[in-house]
Amino acid sequence: MITFKKFFESNKPLGLIETITFKELGPIEAKIDSGNGAYNVLHGVNLNFNKNKTEVTFDTVNNKKLSKPVIEFIDINVGSGPDGEATIDNRPVVEFDIEIGDKIYPNTKFSIGSREDNDYKILVGKEFIEKLGGIIDVSAEGNLD
Repeated sequence: MITFKKFFESNKPLGLIETITFKELGPIEAKIDSGNGAYNVLHGVNLNFNKNKTEVTFDTVNNKKLSKPVIEFIDINVGSGPDGEATIDNRPVVEFDIEIGDKIYPNTKFSIGSREDNDYKILVGKEFIEKLGGIIDVSAEGNLD
């Protein structure tokens, strides 16, 4: 059995903010959010789908416009609506090959949704955090760089 010390030393903790590098977008700071049980989220607006909704084109970070195949759609519970009720946002899910630290993570799922009102245009969710080792040091930033 591995000791906690050895586990901790072999699994470098994530900082609250980490840099994710996308081939299409370059390096972008992302917020690590263990409370987000859904897929990672990438900021995207002006979503346009092809006829069969198998591809989406959207405006995203760094003034880029991307077109990506849609893997699936996911319903996301988004805060509260005007009447105090949570609203459901049906978002497309796409895949990116990303790099964090010195590791490449191919076919990583991201839902596409507006994060215009957020400081960080990428949110990393719990499922992917587990792939990264699952330990978060909220007082740190960029531990994997």
